[in-house]
Amino acid sequence: MQDASDIVSRARELLPNAQHVELLKYFEGGWSNRNFLLRIDGVEAVMRLKNPMSAAPDREFMYLENSLSPPLLAYDRTSGDMVTVFVEGELLVNSPITPKVAAAFMHDLHAEIPKGIQTYRAEPAIERFLEGLRLPETLESIYRSLQWKPQRVCGCHNELNDWNVIKTATGFCTLDWESAGDNDPIFDVVGLCYGLEFSDVDFHTCVQAYDSNADPAHVLRTRILYQVREHAWALDRLRHGAEHEGIVKQKHDTAIEIQRLSTDLS
Repeated sequence: MQDASDIVSRARELLPNAQHVELLKYFEGGWSNRNFLLRIDGVEAVMRLKNPMSAAPDREFMYLENSLSPPLLAYDRTSGDMVTVFVEGELLVNSPITPKVAAAFMHDLHAEIPKGIQTYRAEPAIERFLEGLRLPETLESIYRSLQWKPQRVCGCHNELNDWNVIKTATGFCTLDWESAGDNDPIFDVVGLCYGLEFSDVDFHTCVQAYDSNADPAHVLRTRILYQVREHAWALDRLRHGAEHEGIVKQKHDTAIEIQRLSTDLS
């Protein structure tokens, strides 16, 4: 953890015209970036300091002006550090929603995200996480057999989970746009369903509410692809010395889920 004076100094660098900057607290729970609650000239704000282990920011800033993300106060395009207005509400991890509400939220989200800025694909991210590593043989075989292709493409978030969505008094606010880009929206649906720990029945309900024509075989392959990405991310963090018990659990749980789902592959 950095000294409080360093945190305040970084905020002043991002907002050089600020008269008063006060560090209020560090937000626990982040596995990658560090987030701090500040009071800046009487306004509560959140400063994200990006993990240097993560990929360099590309065009994230171009996604931050949609109505479902927090109002942006400052963004450093070199580091990815940024300051946004603090949004009052509850993270979905503390205030879960039903499958149909989740589907409606994602409909609204995808209608807001611009298309054509950049493309996101899980496979290059997986290869980046695994550079110098290998998946266990069984998982490698399952992954290589997927031959996954998007069936529909729109602007997507690509990191939807219960830590990245705030339920507010008037709707939802979405955080962490680092991976935003054009993708198959079912990838977002799958990610949020896993974040909310939906059962297979609730998973199906959410997918059907989002897109009643979704191909079950495609949904299955997308679930496996998502789990491979999450497994590869955990492997990458662990080899760099991360010791968070949640990352160890993610490595274990994703391996089991990939193998469970693979039994239904045709």
